[in-house]
Amino acid sequence: MTAVRLNYCAVALLVLPLIHCGPYPKPQRFGDISEKTKFITVQLPRNADGLLASPSTFTAPPGCSPDVRILVENYCVSGTFDVKTTVNLNINLNVFDVEIPNKKVVVGLQTTLDEGDATTITGSTGGCATILKETLVVTACTSGGGKGKYDSALSAYVSDIGLSGHLKLDLGTESTTEHDFALPGYVYAGDDFDMGMVASAFNSSGDPKVSGINATFLTIMDTLNASLFDWRVYTGLTVDIWDYPQPVLHREVDFINTVIHLV
Repeated sequence: MTAVRLNYCAVALLVLPLIHCGPYPKPQRFGDISEKTKFITVQLPRNADGLLASPSTFTAPPGCSPDVRILVENYCVSGTFDVKTTVNLNINLNVFDVEIPNKKVVVGLQTTLDEGDATTITGSTGGCATILKETLVVTACTSGGGKGKYDSALSAYVSDIGLSGHLKLDLGTESTTEHDFALPGYVYAGDDFDMGMVASAFNSSGDPKVSGINATFLTIMDTLNASLFDWRVYTGLTVDIWDYPQPVLHREVDFINTVIHLV
């Protein structure tokens, strides 16, 4: 779903004075499931007959709250299933601020499925949060969303969203590297339970013999293997920053790296 709408050189992660897409290679794909991925199983509520309760709400990791950070994890996926003649699904990714427990940034979707095929899509966004505060400080905000429409190129209903924020890297020197970033993304719902959210971009800027930055940002929340009960949730950032003749500083950060299985 990502290849059609997202072009690494068409959108920029970091808004910088100079942007050069041509001379730089595309980044290696990251965000794939690996030994670092955390697998979470969530028990959905059932009725006396053992059938899925409707409506049925869930949170992952189990016990998390979509309103305030109460666990070690800095995020909470919250959702609701309502199964009638059609299936109504509402799912949101809430990422909390590292210092303020009730401050968060949200992205999600609401869709109606008829025999596994989407008939509507609504994107949910809002808020800003500092999601990392170490040597590298990252603040993220979401916007846009709302009721989407059918995209024939994707064969899915799509609602466009925006992700923006601020990146700051303190190398302990006299200067601190800071950049604002903004990138487009979308939530989508298609056929056979294929749905999710994606925002991805690669940016290069600067002079290899002076100073510059390469950065790749990826965030996804997609169903796995056409299953409404299996979700891949990932948010990560890779950064290469250099100030010639000093060595290149490389940093990879997985903010969220999870597979959620609902049973």
